[in-house]
Amino acid sequence: MGRTNSGKTTLIERLIDHFNQSGLKIAIIKHMKHRFDIDHPGKDSYRYREAGAPMVMITNDDHFALVADNDRMLSPVALAERYLGEADLVIIEGHKDVRLPKIEVIGDSEEPPLIESGMEGIVAIVSDSYHHPSLPCFNRDDIEAIAAFIVSEFIVL
Repeated sequence: MGRTNSGKTTLIERLIDHFNQSGLKIAIIKHMKHRFDIDHPGKDSYRYREAGAPMVMITNDDHFALVADNDRMLSPVALAERYLGEADLVIIEGHKDVRLPKIEVIGDSEEPPLIESGMEGIVAIVSDSYHHPSLPCFNRDDIEAIAAFIVSEFIVL
């Protein structure tokens, strides 16, 4: 987690590459603040949802996507357990309010780091310039150390 344009996506991309090379299967849950839809009016899948189907899966020979209503407000952990069981590691980007351990990525924002605003659950910092006195801090290019921290703290093998 981190402020907008802090480098979260780039860090996650690099971690995905690192973990893939290590043989781990990675999944990502990305929280969006705004409404989104991969379905579009007039398309069959959209019409099925409009007709009342709470879940529609769109498939082709290469990919599939599940479009489902989150009426029960399932947490990212519940969603991961239900739909991402084949993954060795699920990285959740966003969902700042969920009570999970968090790694804050700190970039060049004018706003103070989230750790300074009282954000709970932060267990490490990734930044080229910010250092916290009581948390592990990693340079953003030290992917091996960040990955090792994630494995030691979060993955049960």
